[in-house]
Amino acid sequence: MIKRYSLIAALVLATLAMTGCGKGNEEAADLPHFCTQDGSRLLIKQGKVRMEIMPKVGGRISSLKYAGHEILVPIVDLDKVTDWGTVLWSSPQSDWGWPPIDVLDNKPYRLTTEDDRVVLMSEIDPRTGYQFTKTYRPNGDDRILIEYRITNHSNESKNLAPLEVTRLPSSGSLFFPSGDSEISSGLFYSLDVQTVDELTWFDYDRKKIRTDHHKMMQDGKEGWMAYVDQGYLLVKEFSDSPAGTTAKGESEIEIFAHVEHIFIEMKQQASIQTLAPGEHLDWVVVWHVKKLPEDLAENPTPQALAAYVRSLLGSVAR
Repeated sequence: MIKRYSLIAALVLATLAMTGCGKGNEEAADLPHFCTQDGSRLLIKQGKVRMEIMPKVGGRISSLKYAGHEILVPIVDLDKVTDWGTVLWSSPQSDWGWPPIDVLDNKPYRLTTEDDRVVLMSEIDPRTGYQFTKTYRPNGDDRILIEYRITNHSNESKNLAPLEVTRLPSSGSLFFPSGDSEISSGLFYSLDVQTVDELTWFDYDRKKIRTDHHKMMQDGKEGWMAYVDQGYLLVKEFSDSPAGTTAKGESEIEIFAHVEHIFIEMKQQASIQTLAPGEHLDWVVVWHVKKLPEDLAENPTPQALAAYVRSLLGSVAR
């Protein structure tokens, strides 16, 4: 769910967070029971899921394991921050270009806790006036809920949307319910995707990723996107954005494949909206992480996988 809040509410919440409201501090002893701290890394445990977060590197998710099996791209070089991790960006990307804004993407975030939540807050980016807050907490068996907040601290209204970017290994398949727009690739080479019944389906084939980066963009339906590889499943659940409501040149669902086969990006975003000075928006994404049941792992047809994904949903209010 995505919401917008007023100037007064934004200022009160920002003040509380920056002064260490409630249990907020950086001592591991004050972290919620599901979270431990190892040096500069936080580890959230829920069921068989282990999520690692790095507050000093953009508050980003750096590892996601199910029963010890890594699902994300591992960190090879901490300095190559655009090659790994899950990050929050603002959409449209054309507002800031490339590389990502370091204050929001990879600079240290302040760690606090609120009740059963781990809260990470960026500094204010001087160019855009944006400040990002990322809140993490378990949400049932093998599920972790992430609430993103973008606050507009500038002196002018901003048209923007939240965009989550997850870097995955160059293998496996991505799929989601096809929406009401055509598939496009923007400035990049197109990805070889198929339509299987009501699904848009992408199987990674490194022989088809050549010459340059490849990308696909399309509207989705039902508010979910999934990745499956080696019998493990990651599902992102979020509020569906109707076709035509995302930023110009963007789509609700995007898949990006790196030309050097370093990663695939699994990306989804919300509808664009206007934030007046001092206002903020909240956006909830729930991660479901599973090892496929044996019978499904042996016969992972698109229809059976989609049915299994749908059986997991219901954590985000629609």
